[in-house]
Amino acid sequence: METEYIDHIGIAVENIDEAMKFYQEKFGMKLLHYEVLNDRGIKVAFLVGKNNEQTAIELIEPIDHEDMNNTVSKFLKNKGPGLHHLAIRVENINKALEELSSKGLQLIDKQPRPGARGHLVAFIHPKSVMGVLLELVQSKE
Repeated sequence: METEYIDHIGIAVENIDEAMKFYQEKFGMKLLHYEVLNDRGIKVAFLVGKNNEQTAIELIEPIDHEDMNNTVSKFLKNKGPGLHHLAIRVENINKALEELSSKGLQLIDKQPRPGARGHLVAFIHPKSVMGVLLELVQSKE
């Protein structure tokens, strides 16, 4: 499977507003996109550096911190704030999923689903990627 580039690094946070302020003030990052994904129970903010809008930091906060059916709420309760996932951009997400499955990787999503920014996304289980939750991202274009 060929990847285009690292799309973003997902970071689970307790308070997205405080985290955005931190990354903006301390590292001079700018907000690229903010969205509430009610169907997934999360708020997301994508921040980028001054000269690079390809690779972002995605801050993720659960809408309901007490909802243990929400993977981000569960992550924060078990591990606390921190690195949640690595996302790589692929040209054809269906082909990538088929190829990774044929190579024996455990897919969380067998089919892509709508994600933030209108992109298609799918997750690969951390057990198959040396402990890293991996997200595949296909641009909406």
